[in-house]
Amino acid sequence: MTIADGTQPGGETSGDDISGLILAHLETRAERNVAEAQAISLAYDKYIFEARRKKQGTRWLTDEFIRNVHQDMLGSIWDWAGKYRRDNLNIGMDWHLIPEQVRLLCDDFLHWDAQASTMPVLEVAARLQNRLTKIHPFRNGNGRHARLMTDIFFLSRRHPLLEWPQTQLMSEGHQIRAQYITAMQDADQGDFSSLVKFFEACLPKPS
Repeated sequence: MTIADGTQPGGETSGDDISGLILAHLETRAERNVAEAQAISLAYDKYIFEARRKKQGTRWLTDEFIRNVHQDMLGSIWDWAGKYRRDNLNIGMDWHLIPEQVRLLCDDFLHWDAQASTMPVLEVAARLQNRLTKIHPFRNGNGRHARLMTDIFFLSRRHPLLEWPQTQLMSEGHQIRAQYITAMQDADQGDFSSLVKFFEACLPKPS
């Protein structure tokens, strides 16, 4: 789980691991972070700022779409982008289970997002982000991918996008990360209330 780019839990691929790096001239971690941020910004342009809204109740969340978003985020830099990992980390499900778990998530999401569903938007977002993070389908970039997928959902509901905390730039960043991790752990056990409250705190403040 990550709440700010560049912060990684145990078991996630280190930013110093360059296996699969396409752009060999990115010799330092700082250079790779900048390149990734630029690529992800372009992915946000494609899926948020220049995209047509997805329609509620349609099967837009699919295995292919999940992989394509990750590919568009990091595929210009890493050859493993858009491909489900094929090894186990200290976080995430056994890699053999990823395709099945993604399909189950897509089926569940279709139910949560149905026109007749009474589930609040923030709870749907919390469930989506938690499940994606829990599956941890990719070698790296899972937190950033889960946030973009959540924003795509918010856009589909005409809901304000969250202001995701950049905790590495904040004096209280350690506390915010701890709150997020605790909320995600509660969600792992089926209690989404803390994660919903965390999302509520990230809503844009009225000007």
